Amino acid sequence: MKKKYPIKTKYGVFDAVIWFDKRADRYFVTIPAFPGVMTEARSLVEAKKYAGEVLSLECMEALEQGKLVVDNTKRIYGTSVRAGALSVA
Repeated sequence: MKKKYPIKTKYGVFDAVIWFDKRADRYFVTIPAFPGVMTEARSLVEAKKYAGEVLSLECMEALEQGKLVVDNTKRIYGTSVRAGALSVA
């Protein structure tokens, strides 16, 4: 069963979806805020740790590219806004 866990990083709090796959005997982690990001671990504790590491790396990469990062609490991280970087829905 997939379950959401809040993962705190220096860039904010993000959800990580973690589940155990019996066939692979591994925990898998996806990060909804960063589609396509996935990692695996041998235990739930390790999965949460890896989720935090992956989130930090993804946030750093996004910020280096000049993108803004928005966490679960709607806090915005980033130093500059480029024209067209934000869109209002």
